[in-house]
Amino acid sequence: MSTKEIALFGKNKKSILILLLAFFWVGYVAFTGYQFYIQGSKLADHLGAARKANLDYILQSSIGSLVQEHPDGLHDKLSQARKLGFVDFFILQKGEEPVFFENNSGNLEDINHNYVNFNKLIEVDGLKFKTIKVMDYRLTAGINSNARKTIIATLKNMLPMFIKDIVVVTTFLGFVAYLLLRDIINLSKLLSSRSRSEIANIKATSAEAETILKASMGLEGERVRLEKLSEVYGETVGPAIRHELKSGKEAPYSFSATLCRIDLNGYTQMFLEKDDKYVTTILNQYFAKAREVIERHGGLIYQFVGDEIVFLFKDETTPDLSSESLAIACIRDLFYEATVIEKNLPEEANHYFKLKGSFAKGTMRFTRLDEGHALSGLPLIESVRLLSLIDDKTHQVLTFFQEASASADGLAFIFDRKVNQLKGFKEESLLCRSRDFNSIEWVFESNMWERLAYFRSDEHMLFVLKKVRLMAVTRRDDDIVRMLTALKYHRFEHTTREIVTESELTLTSFLRGEEEGLLSTKALSAVVSLLGRIIPKGLWSTALQDSVVKLLDHKDPRVQANAIVVLGRYGYPARRIWENMFSSNNRVAADTIVEVAKQQLNADVWDALHRLLNSSHPTHKRSGEYALQSILAYYQEADPVFLKANPILVKMQAIKTTKVA
Repeated sequence: MSTKEIALFGKNKKSILILLLAFFWVGYVAFTGYQFYIQGSKLADHLGAARKANLDYILQSSIGSLVQEHPDGLHDKLSQARKLGFVDFFILQKGEEPVFFENNSGNLEDINHNYVNFNKLIEVDGLKFKTIKVMDYRLTAGINSNARKTIIATLKNMLPMFIKDIVVVTTFLGFVAYLLLRDIINLSKLLSSRSRSEIANIKATSAEAETILKASMGLEGERVRLEKLSEVYGETVGPAIRHELKSGKEAPYSFSATLCRIDLNGYTQMFLEKDDKYVTTILNQYFAKAREVIERHGGLIYQFVGDEIVFLFKDETTPDLSSESLAIACIRDLFYEATVIEKNLPEEANHYFKLKGSFAKGTMRFTRLDEGHALSGLPLIESVRLLSLIDDKTHQVLTFFQEASASADGLAFIFDRKVNQLKGFKEESLLCRSRDFNSIEWVFESNMWERLAYFRSDEHMLFVLKKVRLMAVTRRDDDIVRMLTALKYHRFEHTTREIVTESELTLTSFLRGEEEGLLSTKALSAVVSLLGRIIPKGLWSTALQDSVVKLLDHKDPRVQANAIVVLGRYGYPARRIWENMFSSNNRVAADTIVEVAKQQLNADVWDALHRLLNSSHPTHKRSGEYALQSILAYYQEADPVFLKANPILVKMQAIKTTKVA
């Protein structure tokens, strides 16, 4: 990571309360400290003058004892004066011989000199001393005169009072500042959290806080309004348009896709003969099921036009799969759902419920209109022309161009081919028609495992789960891995309870098979990932969770990582997996960071992500970048306001911006 990136990690904005106290404390301590030093210096000067006067007094009062030649009594007197701090050292000499002395070091040589300057204060090396001579006696006494040491000693004596003053004033200011800024502090906490509905409960104590609070409530209300409006528009605007708008690309632009049309035969007759309630009920039933089928195959609905559904499969969405094969598989399942609806019609309905379909592959263009956006392109015209050629009312028929016939292998039987010139086109085209489809049983009998990617109904998944559960005990690990790999694009938002029950049995069988050496960890890892994609949150069971939780301690990192991702999807508590953020395996660490961050953002998440991003190992660094992108993408979709307000997310965005730059 560059120096610039590392610097970004340090840009951590502090609370206004902390900043206020910090600025006050620094200023107050500096000012008070200066005053404290001035007072200490003055006091030190005063003490120095007093000690000098005491020195003169001690020497003058010693003259009488020297005249009477009573050195013993004089020694006691001087010793007592030294203890009281009046002098720091003294020495009495008779002639050149010392009689007695006292100093801090206890070393006579330090003060045993030939003193010849009498009755004069001498200053040298931080000492002040004076010598008097009475007959043969020379008495020298002195004090330490180092101003710096004196000031420091004085300040030490005054320090407790200074600290007490700082603590009292800082505490008082902090209390007052908190009372005044409490509402702003609480507001900032709510804005940087995901519980902004409590903003209305904050009571402002100042006019400034009241203004900020009202503005925040207004913005939050506007956010909620826009969110609801977005939901309404989301239900009004087709998923295909919504998908392009969310892509961030600026219209116009082009992409390759397969566009499909499904039309209900006999709709006009049913509309004319049945009342509105009947028609609305049966169409809503059909449209709801059709939406689920199309979404399961990764399709994007463009329009509902009366009884017709127009939807498409983008090549870039599933690059490993054929968009034409997805179209065939999806239309096959729509035909099946129409058959179910027809079988359940009341006897007095007196009408059939059959579909006809078509698809065409080509370049689609996303464009901006005067009001809104739209798709354009040749497939829109070709598919409607193809659909108009179907006149069979007794069967459900799919028609498409001969060029797509290879995509039908293993999915649909072509019963008819004919040359036709589509209306508005100069060239003739070879067209194919299908009304019967390959079953999933045929796929298993033919071992065409890659075609399983195009079987996505509940019935298909139930069949697959039962098959792989049986195969788990017959040492067919390679086939199982290929099968589960083909199912990697399966994602169900709705399913049946039978799928959940069968999933529980399948996972138990895989766990046992892996323990007994019948299956590889790769197969176990794949089935865990699959179950996490096909079981909706509302149907996730305790049995499945208990089984997946056991895999958190699995020896294989792939199994661990998939278990973490699956548990995270179903809201497994972050506190139970957070330690894996610091795993030595980069994949386990990255997946855990993402799942924990979706529930809570704290210093641990930041430290774990920082560790990966700063790693010297390229794969670990890439895992960190993956985690960073995933977290930001999640909050961009889930809560854009939180993305902009949360300090940790702000730092993550700064890192992302720097890397892009």
